[in-house]
Amino acid sequence: MLKNYLKIAWRNIWRNKSFSLLNILGLTAGTVCCLYIVLYVRDQYGYDTQHPDASSIYRIRTVIEGKNDKGFNSASSSPPIAMGMKMDFPEVVAATRVLLFTDGGDNLLSVPGSDNSFYEPKGYLVDSTFFQLFSYKFIEGQPLHSLDEPYTVVLSSAVAAKLFGKNNALNQQINIGNRISAHVFKVTGVFDETYGKSHWHPHFIMNMNSGGIGEYVRTNNQWAGQNFVYNYVKLNPNANANDLQAKLPAFLEKHGGDNLRELGMKKQLFLQKVTGIHLYSSGISNQIDKVSNARFLYLLLTIAFFIQLIACVNFINLTTARSVRRAREIGVRKVAGATKSSLIRQFLGESVLISFIAVLLAIPVVIVLLPSLNALTESSISIESFNHAGVISVIAGLGLVTGLLAGIYPALYLSGFKPVSVLKGTFSFKSSSIFLRKGLVVFQFVIAIILIISVIIISRQINYMQSKDLGFDQKQQLIIPFQNDQARQHFTALNNELMSLKDVKGAAGCAYYPSQYVLSDYLVYKPGQDMNSGKVVKVNRVSENFFGVMGIRIEAGRNLRQSDTSNQAVVNERTLQAFGIEKDKAIGSKLFSDFEGSHNEFEIVGVTNDYNYNSLKEEIQPLMTFYSNRPSYMVVKMATNDYKSVLSGVSAAWKKTIKGMPFEYSFLDEEVQKQYTDESTLKRISNSFTGLAILISCLGLFGLAMFTAQQRVKEIGVRKVLGASVAAIAAMLSKDFLKLVFISIFIASPVAWWAMNKWLQDFAYKTNISWWVFVLAGAAALLIAWITVSFQAIKAAVANPVKSLRTE
Repeated sequence: MLKNYLKIAWRNIWRNKSFSLLNILGLTAGTVCCLYIVLYVRDQYGYDTQHPDASSIYRIRTVIEGKNDKGFNSASSSPPIAMGMKMDFPEVVAATRVLLFTDGGDNLLSVPGSDNSFYEPKGYLVDSTFFQLFSYKFIEGQPLHSLDEPYTVVLSSAVAAKLFGKNNALNQQINIGNRISAHVFKVTGVFDETYGKSHWHPHFIMNMNSGGIGEYVRTNNQWAGQNFVYNYVKLNPNANANDLQAKLPAFLEKHGGDNLRELGMKKQLFLQKVTGIHLYSSGISNQIDKVSNARFLYLLLTIAFFIQLIACVNFINLTTARSVRRAREIGVRKVAGATKSSLIRQFLGESVLISFIAVLLAIPVVIVLLPSLNALTESSISIESFNHAGVISVIAGLGLVTGLLAGIYPALYLSGFKPVSVLKGTFSFKSSSIFLRKGLVVFQFVIAIILIISVIIISRQINYMQSKDLGFDQKQQLIIPFQNDQARQHFTALNNELMSLKDVKGAAGCAYYPSQYVLSDYLVYKPGQDMNSGKVVKVNRVSENFFGVMGIRIEAGRNLRQSDTSNQAVVNERTLQAFGIEKDKAIGSKLFSDFEGSHNEFEIVGVTNDYNYNSLKEEIQPLMTFYSNRPSYMVVKMATNDYKSVLSGVSAAWKKTIKGMPFEYSFLDEEVQKQYTDESTLKRISNSFTGLAILISCLGLFGLAMFTAQQRVKEIGVRKVLGASVAAIAAMLSKDFLKLVFISIFIASPVAWWAMNKWLQDFAYKTNISWWVFVLAGAAALLIAWITVSFQAIKAAVANPVKSLRTE
């Protein structure tokens, strides 16, 4: 019986090549999208599951709230937290801390006695207990005791190869240095960085007990502030994380209550499952590495579902529209004894067969497009993903579910024909069937128009962020990092060398350049107040001509000078607003802060405009800027677009003044745009999905227009004989479809407005949703639909009426 069903299904597909091709193309396009999204979403799950007892490992995150701010939700916490929990709670069986070994730059790695040196990011300090919690696959050495001794380091295989080539790295000596410290380390292990999926991706890991900042963390007893360390604990398998969470307020009060009250802060500690960090960290700042967002994955799955549904709608529409062609076949089968259930099985078999043909076509298409699709989503899905049993099951399920979803209504509809009316020739479409087809066309175009509107608004927001005046010059600005203290000592000498170059307008130093997250801050209060009334103010340190080089306006007072003390500051206008200071009375005003056991008084000597030193997703925060002649970065203002020539001169100046250290650089405008990579990715994905949805919708509309023209071919012939013009006939055939698109526009517009308004709420500075966006999207949908329908309409209108009427 199954063989017979398949044979009939194949014959029917072959007999109706045009409509079968449209169905297969639509389902293939939808399946390509759906299949890749499933692969992408699967790739985003399963992070940190390679660790033994991964379900028992937690990160301690922090929520800090001052009296005068909205609160700060951070992935990091104070240095003593994890070890304190290990001592106080028997349910904590192991604890470790992780600290990024830098203050913003990369680390200089080299082999003693060799010229081989390079900058390497993502170096971390950890406690010797680190490998009691986290599992890494070691190529050289043994993980458990690899970091027991001070000044030991384990390297990723990529870093080991850069340092030692194909030679063994175990027990070798390397130099590791940055702006904080420099020392010789012993290599005690090499790990495979490709093993498992993790929420952070270290290039090398050092023992915390290695002096410098590591020693500072180990001896730090600050429970309220200093929230810059990533604390992890491993619980007893029988422990209840919720019960432990309930004990944390008392734990924090015991150790840090007095300190919190002194600073006027409220602080909460939360346990976060390590397996949930990658996907469920939305709203948590200061992440150790880039994380994803479960909401984004749900959005992708929703889009995939709707695109596949649009393809299924095509199948339903074309199959039910062509039902008159199969009515006599069904009538004969019923008279011959076929039951309704056997006909349903036959028609479902046809739809499932077409669906599996589409799936089999989609698989090689996805494989061929993998590089482009990976570039679109910034992922690294490989062909090997198709070998996974789960993926194979999903592919089979996708084919089956799509076939059943697309075929269930046509099967029920076709099998319900009455043989008497069919064989007498009195059969006609039910009004419910016609209404459903129109409703499905409307549904297709509602989805397409929502996507068109979304793409326009996303593009407008990205263009707005790229073109908005940020309050500083980002063009022709070169950023040079000083990766260690030795390089910083040569800042003045390098500055003098650069100023002698004809293509350099100016140069200045800074601790943070615009677009960098400013880590430094003070809790500041006005005269007559104390720390309980303090407000968080960000802190930057720059050389004396920084504002001029950056094009930042001085609104009142003066620029910073080399003669300024560490207590004289230039503030932005937002600082004045925060403390209720009038601009014309700002110069000479005092602000205060108490930290590290001392009372500090700051004098305002200048006021700058409110430039966007952070992303446009965030409001501009109060900022104090102090003088420093040992900056972390140099900003070089170029006088030409001939970057190759400038870089040649700057590189030569670097090698002349700072010998033995690699020259690195970046461009400020590129760094600014890196803040919006997620939005750019969303734009690319939205563009692709919108195009795909429109394509699939047009395939269905094209098929319906083709069928309508075939059904009305005699009517068209009569009208032409009676004098109807080609334009009039084309308009007659097109108007019914265009009415449906108009209805779609009115339904889609408010839905799209609501969704995009919700999305724009994530930005402090955003574009407006203008009325013309909806007009443009509607006009685009109408134009696309008109072109699609008109092709068939004009083809029918210009046909010779003699051919259609000679059988009458």
